Amino acid sequence: MEPESQAEYIVAPWDGTAPRHQLKTLGSTMSLFQECFHGQTLEAYSTKYNRTVWLLLPCNQWSCRLCAARKISRLASKTNRAEPNRLLTLTIDPSKWDSPRESFDGTRRQVPELVRKLRLKFGSVEYLRVTELTNKGWPHYHLLIRSGFLPQPVVKEIWASLTGATIVDLRQVKNKFQTYIYLVKYLTKMHKLAWTTRHVSTSRNFFPPEPPVEKNTLGLTSKTVIESNPAKYLFSMFRGATLVELTHGVYGLTSTPDEPLPQESDHVSPSEAPLQHVLPF
Repeated sequence: MEPESQAEYIVAPWDGTAPRHQLKTLGSTMSLFQECFHGQTLEAYSTKYNRTVWLLLPCNQWSCRLCAARKISRLASKTNRAEPNRLLTLTIDPSKWDSPRESFDGTRRQVPELVRKLRLKFGSVEYLRVTELTNKGWPHYHLLIRSGFLPQPVVKEIWASLTGATIVDLRQVKNKFQTYIYLVKYLTKMHKLAWTTRHVSTSRNFFPPEPPVEKNTLGLTSKTVIESNPAKYLFSMFRGATLVELTHGVYGLTSTPDEPLPQESDHVSPSEAPLQHVLPF
């Protein structure tokens, strides 16, 4: 089993001496991989460093507190750059459904249908949808929208025709930073949805195109995914050895604590972000 491609990994060099860590205890080793305790280990040979290296592959699940926090921050930042100008809340009518699950199955596909009908009347409408539960467990939908003028009575009429629900709230987002705060707030308190892991969805053109990122290759070969967190795996295999962080999030073993490291390749850009696994939404 191998990751999709080497291009999924972004690395940034250290400005000074690369940190070294002796694998003395499991607790101290775990502190090196705090981005995700449920993640897996990528073990590979790096032709750039001429040694075996290990990287954390985060689980990227909303149920993981650490991955969820990272996903929330990244998603909120992207949404802020998308510059939505309206906040739409769509409710459901519990009297028309036998259970919350049935209401979700019966209304979730009506959200894009509502948007399709609005586009026919008012032109471009792009959205990010967040599904939230009430205290009684019934779903409703919050949409951050980028569009021209949308009359609330028209939106209400269409939603009622699709779902039978008549409570619709539509308001302008006047402060751009409100979108960031809003999304962090709702995603942070988000309930676990037993029916789906897709808490957030977007229309195709909601996010603006991201500029290409120059991605450095580690020259990885002989890649293997190990079903264990790197801390647990490395501690069990190399207890007492010295681990060196070659670049942010990329670890290797040193034969001696003061072993000099290979020089960084010239093509590594200092502006590149620290190691991260690409997060799908």
